[in-house]
Amino acid sequence: MLGTPADETGAAERPTVASINACTDQLVLELADPGQLVTVSEYARSPAFSYMAEAAAEYPLNSGHAEEVMAHDPDLVVGGPYTKRETRNRLDALGYRMVTLDSPDTFPGIRETIRRMAGLLGHPERGERLIAEMDRTLEAVAERLPPREERLRALALRANGVTVGEGALLDTIMEAAGLRNVGREVGAGSYKEFPLEKLVTTRPDLLILAGFAKAEPSLAQGVMHHPVFASLETKRPRMWLPGRLWSCGGWFNAEAVARLAEHAYGISVPQSGNTDRP
Repeated sequence: MLGTPADETGAAERPTVASINACTDQLVLELADPGQLVTVSEYARSPAFSYMAEAAAEYPLNSGHAEEVMAHDPDLVVGGPYTKRETRNRLDALGYRMVTLDSPDTFPGIRETIRRMAGLLGHPERGERLIAEMDRTLEAVAERLPPREERLRALALRANGVTVGEGALLDTIMEAAGLRNVGREVGAGSYKEFPLEKLVTTRPDLLILAGFAKAEPSLAQGVMHHPVFASLETKRPRMWLPGRLWSCGGWFNAEAVARLAEHAYGISVPQSGNTDRP
């Protein structure tokens, strides 16, 4: 984590904070002092979803209800665009400072959200360092990419055979990794079901299996085991991209970019993040 204990002169001015959103969890876990953070959402400890799952282990969890937040009496409550309206209204009525942050799906948006959260927590310098780390990885990848006409066509598939198109965070990550998203070719929006028949006719160079568990025992994963899918030939072996690297817009999306670029083009760039995670 970037966070280090605050000096005594500034600690009293920095707010205690409760996070009630899975994406704001990850920002506060990285940017806040340990003593500032009083509770995180119930998804924060999920290693499949949260990049900061290990760091979240020591904090109390909440399920997004006002009563749970009130028990910790924070100075600041942070949530996302899908935070329960009832919770927001109740906390507002009781005089709590409630801030809603966007769920960014572009790197400019991610930088803005990091800066905003770092400022709210009283650690703007940590936000700038985190952004600089992210940008170093993105720039290192961009400098090594092949010419645009030589870049691979890639298709990302999630459970139920769903893919992503222009405007999705995963599309942003693929673009930064030098991949041409087949989802765009078929007019997919943020999410769209991708039939097996179309998979055969579009013939992507690379298949990206994007999900929150490698082997989820469910009918939703059936398409991944279909004979047609299994027999599809691509220029690169299909790869697994863990959901925790793209479930939210954050600095860790740069690690997803680096993994994709390494698999697709053999590009290897040094990273300062949690590269030892599977």
